[in-house]
Amino acid sequence: MAVEDRIRKAKKMLSYVNLDQIKDDLKELERAIEDTWRYMREIGVTEICKRCAEETGSCCKEWVEDEVDDVMIAMNMLMGVKIPEKRFKEGFCYFLSENGCILKVRPTICVNFLCDRITKTIGFEKEKKLLEIAGRELELSFIVREKILKMLPFYSSERSSSKSYRLPSRIQEKIPST
Repeated sequence: MAVEDRIRKAKKMLSYVNLDQIKDDLKELERAIEDTWRYMREIGVTEICKRCAEETGSCCKEWVEDEVDDVMIAMNMLMGVKIPEKRFKEGFCYFLSENGCILKVRPTICVNFLCDRITKTIGFEKEKKLLEIAGRELELSFIVREKILKMLPFYSSERSSSKSYRLPSRIQEKIPST
């Protein structure tokens, strides 16, 4: 499904969400997201990413947006994220802006991926601590997602895990079936 279609579906989805039932969970998730970003800034990850993006254009290629489904878009809208009307830069993720990712709730790969440049710079102990902090963000994201899905009558028949727990579609297509 095209990203624009997922955005339209997410907007419709919001009318089914009872914010009172999840507002505390959203606040807790927002704190966990900030904890991840705070530690990333503290250990220099955000600066490494910024320099790399200036040199290479970013690792946030267009296929990454395939990992952001309609529920994740709705979660971001509930957390006050303004979803763009159009792509900032061709060939890159729809949710990438000139200042980086606009999403608060991000796919697993975006939260956990650390390139060789980062891991060599920060070292194992900081990498381990970052992944532990990010793990809390992902756990809470999953919990909020599940609560939202239970509010959606049309999801009961198409119930599935987040696309962000699967391989990117461009990689899945290359894997031979057994």
